[in-house]
Amino acid sequence: MRSKDSEVVGGAKPTIAHLLPWPSIGGVEVATLRIIEATREQFRHVAFCMTNAVELKKACEKAGAEVVSYDPPEPSLRHGLRYFRQSQAVAREMRRLGVNLAHCSETKATYHNRLAALLAGVPMITHVRSRYSEMSMRDRLGFLGVSGYIFVSQDSRRQFVLKVPDSKARVLYDAVDVTEPRDDAANKLLREQLGVPAGVTLVGMIARVNPQKDYPTLASAAAQALAKRADVRFLVVGDNSIVEMNRVHYEGVNRRLVELGIADRFIFTGFRSDVAAIVSALDIFVLCTHREGLPLSILEAMALGKPVIATSVDGIPEVITNGVTGFLHAHQNSKELAEAILTCVEHPEMAKRVGEAAREQCRTSYNSQVFTANVAKIYHEFLRS
Repeated sequence: MRSKDSEVVGGAKPTIAHLLPWPSIGGVEVATLRIIEATREQFRHVAFCMTNAVELKKACEKAGAEVVSYDPPEPSLRHGLRYFRQSQAVAREMRRLGVNLAHCSETKATYHNRLAALLAGVPMITHVRSRYSEMSMRDRLGFLGVSGYIFVSQDSRRQFVLKVPDSKARVLYDAVDVTEPRDDAANKLLREQLGVPAGVTLVGMIARVNPQKDYPTLASAAAQALAKRADVRFLVVGDNSIVEMNRVHYEGVNRRLVELGIADRFIFTGFRSDVAAIVSALDIFVLCTHREGLPLSILEAMALGKPVIATSVDGIPEVITNGVTGFLHAHQNSKELAEAILTCVEHPEMAKRVGEAAREQCRTSYNSQVFTANVAKIYHEFLRS
């Protein structure tokens, strides 16, 4: 079905509805906020946020989007009438707001809201931010008639379970602004506020405490590194209490740290909105994970000149050249991760050179002007679908 034409009478901006499937703020939500901020001069943005997404609503409003509270429809054959009514409610909101294009921030949002977009007569595009090599037949039904797909890396495009024709597929790399890190005094003050002892090397991971992230391997690597260098602390910034899955997973991670005898070497902050300031205060950035599309957190750390150590999965090797613009370790290989951490701790000048090379790569290859133009181009292409 077609939406209202993107060339709205009177020159009004086309309206993009961003459908967000989770209440907390993680990489998906931050990436959506960046899209809103980058293109708010060209498009009107409306963020559909879950009713209990208090901090996310504030962040969307700050980014320049109107905010609508909604409960994502729950697809069900057994409760088909309920699902239809829930979808009708979302569709009414889309029509009321004059939505021209629905942008699902992640595939989960597509699964829940596909019928709503159909009922509203609005074309839908979905962002594929991770590896989806398997999908049940029931879940596949939620993607029928999707107008387009935005993949965050060539790898996520290659591994996607559904056969997507080239006419519907776009690869969109994220971008970051290369800015100067905060001064030493500001970094020192923040580290003190976080409870980081003076004189230690601070290794940080910015990610929700969720099963997708490989915290067990990080814990094992940390134990190995700490056995050789006691002057290291680990900082984890990301939701560990808002979403029930994250809260349960955090409890298991914490038990493992206690078993290893290193719980006192880890600091968990929960969700923080001052991520850039925290990354600036780090010495080493780590992303230990099971699967990713192309994590924005890596680019943000690279843009600040931090040496990045990440799991060599999915789209990550597309932006990190091992030993040149960062360090890669094999999936679930705690020994390689520990060795990379120790290399950066014991050879700070080399780690600094790698961080500077990463920063220059961001400056030349992942700049915000190109990103903004590419997002706008994609929107206009699918507004005409």
